[in-house]
Amino acid sequence: MNTVRYNNNAPAIVHAAPGTKLSVLGAVLLLIAGCLLGIGHLVIELFSPIATDPSGVLMVHGRYVTVAIVLCAIGGIAVIVWIAINSKLPASKKLRTRVRAGIFDPRFGNPLHLRDGEVIPRVVCKETEAGKFEISISTLSSTVDEVAKLAECISARLCGRFSRYAVVLTEADVASNHVTFFVQDVTVHHEIEADSVEEMSPPSAYELRVQNGTNIDLRTSGSMLVAGKTRSGKTTGVIALLIQALLSGPDEYGSQVLIIDPKQAELSRLPHVVSLGPDGDAHAILEALALFAESIKKRQGVLNDRSAETGDAVHWWDAGFHVSVLFLDEYVALRAMFPKRASKEDPDYCLATFDGLVKRIVTMGASAGCYAIISIAEASVEEGGLPSMVRSACSTRILFRPTLPEARLIWDADRLTDLAAPRTYGPGDAWFNSTDGVHDRICFVHFPVMRFRVYRELGRLLDLYFIK
Repeated sequence: MNTVRYNNNAPAIVHAAPGTKLSVLGAVLLLIAGCLLGIGHLVIELFSPIATDPSGVLMVHGRYVTVAIVLCAIGGIAVIVWIAINSKLPASKKLRTRVRAGIFDPRFGNPLHLRDGEVIPRVVCKETEAGKFEISISTLSSTVDEVAKLAECISARLCGRFSRYAVVLTEADVASNHVTFFVQDVTVHHEIEADSVEEMSPPSAYELRVQNGTNIDLRTSGSMLVAGKTRSGKTTGVIALLIQALLSGPDEYGSQVLIIDPKQAELSRLPHVVSLGPDGDAHAILEALALFAESIKKRQGVLNDRSAETGDAVHWWDAGFHVSVLFLDEYVALRAMFPKRASKEDPDYCLATFDGLVKRIVTMGASAGCYAIISIAEASVEEGGLPSMVRSACSTRILFRPTLPEARLIWDADRLTDLAAPRTYGPGDAWFNSTDGVHDRICFVHFPVMRFRVYRELGRLLDLYFIK
């Protein structure tokens, strides 16, 4: 591969696509041909009346015409070839050219602050799926941080056929050799729009839909951490997941859809939802958690027996289990309700018991098809907030109406070089990732838009679930 070096005085044509260079060549040749034909015509007009030998004038004119015809033919061929190349050129190649020009063409500035003679970083662009591209820029001659800041510059160069596109995610590789910019059409809507609760049916007993093309595969993921401030769409997004679990129905092995609402808000008014007692205590919540944790043990026992019978490991989805879900709303507030020290009269009613049950559920539940959805209003890992154990155990993480400071408290800093160019997020918009083997990379999603009476349908499904 030829090494290309930066030139602050390089003309624009240097950074143009090969096809564009060919078209310019063709246009120049056609222009020269036209000039030669004009000169040939002038020779005839000026010298024919005064020439003693008209044949000499005609010979000169003929040479001009011949050269003009040759140049015209070459120029025409160049233009035709350019049209053919441009029509067949993949969108990824066109996008790469635009990005390279935006970064290295002196007319658009010098965002990497390259000096004359420095090697220009390599730019690679590939289309991963329809309307989605990955642009990789090497860190040669620049630092990772400098390259990562190109997100806004790249988005600014996305015009013409790419005017609806923008950088939505930026990620540096582990070795810091390159930075990848994820570009997609931000006007395309992938959210699920459901006019009835039946339209929320999950694709299988082990999958939950987030948006069109994005599912959580519970066979390869664990419990979920969901964060978001008030009016971020967090609770509605979780309800969309709970509805899908309810629509799958209960199994014969003690599956549950357990909702715990310590706020005593709208959720607490629904049937089978566990909330605080009349005196504001959380004994009922602690008891419900203990029963859920015990169900994990029983379900795992069934799987162990099946495995002993078959001589091979039997997974919960193969055994006919349906997903069992625990939703802990306002986890941080709930945790603060338990005393740090147990009393002699009630030794089990304390923070240690609560933390122990939650730890047991989030670390051991997945193998038996049991998952916790832990919801927090603030992405806090400080004392009194989210314990680091719970954070690390939740392999699926969702942040509604995200901000980078909050994201740094949910994901490791090395996962967040620069998630996206600045954009406005509305209710239901979220950053999402899961260890299901498909969504390891943090990405933007929009949770379902449900155009039915959500709480009424949730209550009805809860009744049906527990009756069955």
